[in-house]
Amino acid sequence: MGYKNSLYKYGITIHIGINYSPIVQIGTYAYFYIMYERKIIPNLNCGLDLIGEVLYGKWKIRLLWFINQGHKRPSELQRKIPDATRRVLNIQLKELEDHELITKKIYPVVPPKVEYSLTEFGESLIPVVAALGQWGDKNEDRLRKVILKRIGEQPDTFI
Repeated sequence: MGYKNSLYKYGITIHIGINYSPIVQIGTYAYFYIMYERKIIPNLNCGLDLIGEVLYGKWKIRLLWFINQGHKRPSELQRKIPDATRRVLNIQLKELEDHELITKKIYPVVPPKVEYSLTEFGESLIPVVAALGQWGDKNEDRLRKVILKRIGEQPDTFI
């Protein structure tokens, strides 16, 4: 599927694989999954573009904040953000790791134990996240009204 001269930001790639296990006698099975690949190079000309590229994702800021607070295991992060699926959290954790904001440590035990921690680079972002949170707290009523107005709800509907 080529989109060389298109307006699409993302294209779809289908991966097909065959798995056969000589250990477990359940036979061979085929699987496929769809990946979205970026087709447009991001604009990285200013600091706002750069930070947007790194922090774009519904749960990334909260993940950084909770890891900073000491919630390091994936199950702990899932409990702190129950609206997010495990898959989405894993994708966003991987992106944060790729951007060198967090590190992932896998302990060689059965079952495997995984913990995330902030890098020094990630720790430098926490004061910025805290300032954004304080601004949100300070303007909570106004922000709630404009958000609810935009989605067509009455401000009294949600508390």
